[in-house]
Amino acid sequence: MRQNRTPDIRRLSLDRQNLVVLLLQLLAWGSLIELLHHDIPLAGKAAVVLLFCLMMQGVFSMMHECCHRNGHRSRRLNWAMGAMASTMFGSSYTLIRVNHEGHHQRNRSHAELAEFILPGERAAFKVGLYYFAILGGIWLGSFVASLLLPFLPYRHAKSLALQMTTMDGYSRSFAEFDADDWQLLRLEAVLAVAWWSACIWLFGWNWQLLLVLYACYAFSYSSLQWVYHMRTPLDRIEGAYDLRLPAPVRWLFLNFNYNLSHHRHPRAPWQDLHAKVDPRETQPLWYRYLSVFRPPEPYPDDPSRLAKHYF
Repeated sequence: MRQNRTPDIRRLSLDRQNLVVLLLQLLAWGSLIELLHHDIPLAGKAAVVLLFCLMMQGVFSMMHECCHRNGHRSRRLNWAMGAMASTMFGSSYTLIRVNHEGHHQRNRSHAELAEFILPGERAAFKVGLYYFAILGGIWLGSFVASLLLPFLPYRHAKSLALQMTTMDGYSRSFAEFDADDWQLLRLEAVLAVAWWSACIWLFGWNWQLLLVLYACYAFSYSSLQWVYHMRTPLDRIEGAYDLRLPAPVRWLFLNFNYNLSHHRHPRAPWQDLHAKVDPRETQPLWYRYLSVFRPPEPYPDDPSRLAKHYF
């Protein structure tokens, strides 16, 4: 009895923690948007936008926890938490979930090699697509897709699973949707539109301000998406980094910076990742972040020589 009871108590504690964290994120989301509508100095608004972008990385992380069924042991509550986080994020939870499940299978395969120009690829096209993605296109693509896909009949969904030479992991994921997923995607779109419409009407939020705020977040989110994987070995699990962050920022990120440990232990909740990190296998996130803005390079003659470096 005791052996079974301890994991149950632990799971109950994690469920409650996640519910509280999501509630705090929701309150922070609304409060920061409301604060931007007040007459405060420009420097103060810049600080609020920065805090918003950092906090929203944690909102994405909570959605990511739900993708791995770690948000709550109740499947319905887990979905509801993912849907709430994705509404704040600006996309569909099911769209992100199906794509992320594919990421764990395709990591560092040609489908997700953004930083290299593969043989047969047009360099100018690859460079343009790369910079569009990291400067905001990754977030924008998921936002637009969440608005348009509900109008597409499910029977046509798999026709979107286009395959290119590389960087086609997102489109490939459409082959992995089932009919229930498509229904959930539609429901999430309706709920998100209703939520945002209600907030804008009730609080009198300015749509131009929201556009600028989410453009800043689109850049923040998109430029961070590949920071953990780029120029790592072409290995589905080991092709990732654990990156160091100041503790307060790491808490806001819900330990998402420990991406290597997550790939090694995909079922581990975010609360456990810090303890699984080997400090000798890390880099500072700021150092890796700067390398994101380097243009794509020719595919190495010997990709097996790609290695991680720690300091």
